[in-house]
Parts: sequence; structure tokens; C-alpha cells
Amino acid sequence: MVRREEQATAQAPPQPLAVLPALVRRPILTFAYYTKLCGMASFFLFGVLPVSSSVGMAYGFISLLRTKVFGKDPGRYIDEINLSKSDVSYLQQILVLNRSPMVLAFVLPISRFYQMYGHMRTAFVQAMESAPALHAKRVQHVREQFREWREAGGNQRIVTARPGWKRVSNKNSSYKKNCFQIQVDRMMDILEIDYRNRVVRVEPMVNMGQLVPTLMKSGWTLPVVPELEELTVGGMIAGTGVESSSHHSGLFQEFCVELEVALASGEVVTCSRTERPDLFEGFFWSYGTIGMLMSAKLRIIPCSRYIRLEYHPFHTEQSFVNFWRAESTKGVKFAEKGGDDVNLDEDNPAGPSHCPRFVEGLVFSKDKGVVMLGDFADRIGEDGVLYEHAKWYKKYFYRHAEEMLDRAARQGKLVVEYLPTRDYYYRHSRSVFWEMENIVPLGDSALFRWCFGWMLPPSVGFLKLTTPAQLQKFYDSKHVIQDMLVPAETLERSLEVFRQEFDMYPLWVCPMSMRPGRGLVHARGNKVELFVDLGAYGVPGAVKRAEDYDVVGRLRKVEEYVTSVKGFEMLYADSFMTRREFAQMFDRGLYDELRKRLGGDKAFPDIYDKIVEPRRLEQLRERLGEEAIR
Repeated sequence: MVRREEQATAQAPPQPLAVLPALVRRPILTFAYYTKLCGMASFFLFGVLPVSSSVGMAYGFISLLRTKVFGKDPGRYIDEINLSKSDVSYLQQILVLNRSPMVLAFVLPISRFYQMYGHMRTAFVQAMESAPALHAKRVQHVREQFREWREAGGNQRIVTARPGWKRVSNKNSSYKKNCFQIQVDRMMDILEIDYRNRVVRVEPMVNMGQLVPTLMKSGWTLPVVPELEELTVGGMIAGTGVESSSHHSGLFQEFCVELEVALASGEVVTCSRTERPDLFEGFFWSYGTIGMLMSAKLRIIPCSRYIRLEYHPFHTEQSFVNFWRAESTKGVKFAEKGGDDVNLDEDNPAGPSHCPRFVEGLVFSKDKGVVMLGDFADRIGEDGVLYEHAKWYKKYFYRHAEEMLDRAARQGKLVVEYLPTRDYYYRHSRSVFWEMENIVPLGDSALFRWCFGWMLPPSVGFLKLTTPAQLQKFYDSKHVIQDMLVPAETLERSLEVFRQEFDMYPLWVCPMSMRPGRGLVHARGNKVELFVDLGAYGVPGAVKRAEDYDVVGRLRKVEEYVTSVKGFEMLYADSFMTRREFAQMFDRGLYDELRKRLGGDKAFPDIYDKIVEPRRLEQLRERLGEEAIR
């Protein structure tokens, strides 16, 4: 098979001080690690925090003064009109209107410190080569906790003890309150990288910001790299992950080779496409309600230094859809024959039939959109220029993409850029897609980027942790975060539904190949089918116009539509379906069979009870009545 493996190494890069004996090397590494950690902590505590808090308070004062003198701050999407219609107290109204200064003063520096600490710890554990031994102890600790659950009577439902604020989601995990909580948060190490067999074995709490940069040091990567660094492998397996390479490589689950799972009995088993294949297939999307993930073995592929990215502008919705669909469909034939190891380097010559490795669409309005096509590149070609998006002072990527759209339309020719591969993978991280414009409205200004852009993005977890419950309830009524997976053939109608119910832009348009199967989510027929992830993140147009907006009613209409076209709602997002409606959207056949056979129905919560949290269930009860939600 023709591959880029000659550009990737078949062994790990040398570890620091590798020539020294372990008894000498480990104390040196430990001393260096804690010295760096203390230095970094001092820098943030005595340098960054005083500056950011001072600027944050000054920002809040100037914002308040401008509002008093000139009226509404143009950067705010939630103004006094919206607040006056709510039951938010006066003190909390002040917190809402001054959310940006608080984020700048405290959340950003603390988030950045936490992220840098995570990278340092990963490097330290790898240099010490201690992760495999630690993993065995962690698995044993989980088994002991399962035994404690049985000895206590086994009446409570089992969940992880990971606090809700750590989830990359707007959910708070309130269902865990009366459950038996098992500690798994220390399972955050890369256990083994087998370059010759092209697999990596990791614990569930390893995130994309850890794993992908580690692989890239030796010229390797994952077939699909979800774009937010905080997303964990466990989250991608228990839920799902999709990216601009999914039109040929499918969802995150498709390149999983093997899973290590703790069952309700406390037994730890492995499963794959050949060993316990029903458990392997049913575990994906199950949200930890069949068993608990201990580790996962993932396929890796060689990568190149750059991504050659083309920006194709469109000023009618139909022309956008036609081009996007034509390019995305090229990936289906590779998905059909690739299994967990799709090879885009074979039988994919340059020319009109060439399947691009990356396809992504952004819709900025009904009459304005851009389709971006990307491929690996070893060097910067003469047809484009280098764009280093990871530089802290660069604009948010969606803003940059819109500028490239306008430039291409103005010049009447294609715009081509070469992005460092890591910059491309995390192009939406700094702006959390486009949510940062709601969190820090002035965050994309030149002054802010140059002074504080290096601290972006804020941790989603820390944002949740610093938001009082009453404020979160208010935000929930004015905000939408949704990903809906629908057949690509319905894209025109789906865009219309999103426009009617959400009236918000940009929209993310990402293709994926969906394979047939028996799990909770699969193509309904007997062949690979092209789907599209429509992502809506932000504030509906009605809210920006200070109009009444029924979030629950609008989302239920979208969910009803998605079910009608045999699509799926991503499980991380808020769901307002009844139990019966949820079963109509997702295929529970194999899922219910596995839970009953493996004892999961007696040990773990049902997936519906984890996805539709108690606060959402109460909203459904008020709207539909008790009988409808049973």
C-alpha cells in the first residue's frame, strides 16, 4: 500500500536523559519537573494574575461607563431588556453584564495554567515511562470499587466520580447525585505507542491536546482529530467525535481497534471487531451505561508538516450545497473499503476525481458560505502562502475564513494557504468555534489578541465552575449549542429548518461517512451513507433582537425534524425528547440486549436518564405533562 510512512518514524523520539540508568534518570527528571512547575506557578500567581485582574476590572469599569453614557454596550448580546424579563436577581444581572471582565481577570489565566500543567505532566510521565505500571494499579482500584458497590447491596447506579464542571458540555451531570461514584479521573495517560503496528493505547481521560501533539512529534496522527483540545478519548468513544476528515474515515469510533471495558460484575474484558464484537459495536455512543472504559487502542496514520487549504467562496446556498456534496461524496468509496484503516494515499490521483483529505463548510448567511478543502503537504507550494494560525495574535479562524471568502470572491480566483498541521487541527480551539464572541465580545480585537490572546481559549470546565446555577438557567434560555447529524441528501431542507428555528450564524457543515450496523447510531440501510453534522453554537437571532424565544419549543421542533429524516442528535448537547421519542431516534435493540445480558441494566443508569438531565425532564413535565414523559 502506498503511504507516507517513509516520512514518519517507526519509533518514539528519544526521551530526555535516556542514556542514564533509571535510578539516576528518574530523580533528575522529578527534580526538573517540580522545579518547572513551581516556576510556572510563581509566574502565573505573581505576574499574570495581578495584570489580568487589573485589566479585567478596568475593562469592567470602562464597559459600565460606556453603557451609562452611550447606552447598550455594542459587544453584548444579552442586554437589560432580556434580563428584565427574567427572574435573575440584581446582583446576578451585574455578573451577567460583566461576565467578560470576570473571564479576563480570573478564568483565562487559571485555564491557561491548567492547560500548561497538563502538557508538562504528560511529558513527565512519558519520560519516566511509568504509565503502564500505573494503569494496572488504576484498573485494580476500579475493580475494588465495583466490589465495594456489590458489598453495599448494589442498589445505587454506578457512574464516574468526574465532576460535571469538567465535562466539555453545558450539562452539569446532576443525575450523579444519588449514584455510586467510581474514581477514574487519574486515568489520563498515554500507555503505549506502537509505531510498527500503527496503534496507540490510551486511558479514557487522555485529551486531544495531549495525544495528537505527542503523536505528531514522530510524524503520526489520528485519522480524525476532533478540534477542541479538551475533548477526551473516553468522551469520543462513549459519545462521538467528528471532523473534516470524517467523510472518508467516519466517526471517531471507526478507527478504534480495541477497547478495555469494566463490566457490572467487576470483570475487565477486551473487545474488538473479532473478540466480543457485539460489545465492541454496542459500546460506542452508550455513555458509560453498558460498562466503564479502562483503555482504548486506536489506529494511527502518518501525517505531513502542512495542510494545503483551498477556500471556495459561494454566494448562493444551492451552489454551496452542490459543491460541498460533490466533494464530500468522494470519501464514501474509501469508507466502504477501509474499515479502521482508510488509506487515502492509494487510488486517489490528482484531478477532478481526487478526494480531499479534509472537507469543511461554514455558512455565514443564506447567501454567503465557504467550503474549505485540505490535503497533507510536505512543503509550502508556490500556489499559496504560509498561514500560522496558532500565533496568539491571529484572528479567530472563522473570521479569517470569512476574510478569505471575500478575498477569493473579490479577486475571482482561488485562495490557497498552507497551515502547519497542528494549527489546522486546532483552528477552532482558540475561539471555541465562535462562542468566544459571546464570552469576551472584544476578544477578537487586535489589542486583546496581542495582549491576552496567548491565554485563549478558556477552559469550558472553569467557565461552568464560575457560573452560578441561576445564571446558568438564564443562559440556557438564551443560548443554543447543538450538533445534528442528518443524511447529506437532506442538507438543503436541514439548513432551512435551522434558519427557521435558530436564525443564527455561522453554521458548521461537516461531512461524515456512516456505516451500517446494530449500535445506537448507524446508517439505516445496508451500505455506507454520507451524513452531515450541522453545528449551531451561539445566540439565536430572536435573542439578539430582544424578542421572546422559546428554546425548549424550538429545539423540540428541530429534534422532531431530525428524527423524521432518520438523523441523530449528538449526546453532549441538551435534549428535550421524551423517552419514547429518544427510542425512535436511536436504535436501542443491541444496546438493551447487552445491558440485560451483562448486568448493565441493574448497575448503570439508562442512557436516556444520563442524556436528559433532571432539570430538562422537569421542563418537559411542565410542558407535556407527567404521562407524556414516562
